[in-house]
Amino acid sequence: MSMEMIPRLLIFVNAGLAILCLLVGLVVYQINKTKGLVSILLALVFSAVVGYYCYLSFFETSKLSTGMTAGLKTGPVTVSPGQSPIMVKIETEDGSQLNVEDGDYLDVKNNVAIKITGVFQNGNQVENVRVNVIGFAPADNPGTKNDTGYLFSYKDMIRKFAIDDEKTTYKVEIKKNDGSSLGEVYLRFIK
Repeated sequence: MSMEMIPRLLIFVNAGLAILCLLVGLVVYQINKTKGLVSILLALVFSAVVGYYCYLSFFETSKLSTGMTAGLKTGPVTVSPGQSPIMVKIETEDGSQLNVEDGDYLDVKNNVAIKITGVFQNGNQVENVRVNVIGFAPADNPGTKNDTGYLFSYKDMIRKFAIDDEKTTYKVEIKKNDGSSLGEVYLRFIK
């Protein structure tokens, strides 16, 4: 069973409990109208809460699943025929090489420092590009618009620029030097 199915299964269990509470409230109402009315009202409140979480789980998947396995895809990536999508090459402080495709996200441990080493397409390095990690400003050059080559970790991020409520996910913009967009990837810092 996948991690995304567990919350949905719990929604169904709670929906069943809400229906059972309503039925018990109706039975109690037949015996004692005041206590039955209170039981029915409490069951309706519980049903409303279950309905809200059902809505979040099935229709607003980004709100519940960002901490699980769902990515932060921005939609289909359009690539010209014969071209592969833009790839951002990232290197960890221990020398490991990671590639992140346009529109994807990368989970990075909070205590691991990384640096962006380049942008590639079709296996070739793309020239005249800048990579801007939204929420990071190098201490020695805070006004730069190109964060390529700077080592940083979660402690270096400015939390107000995070794109999620947990303040752990940051957008990385890839642009040509003339300002036109080539793509974007996402860094999500995890414990």
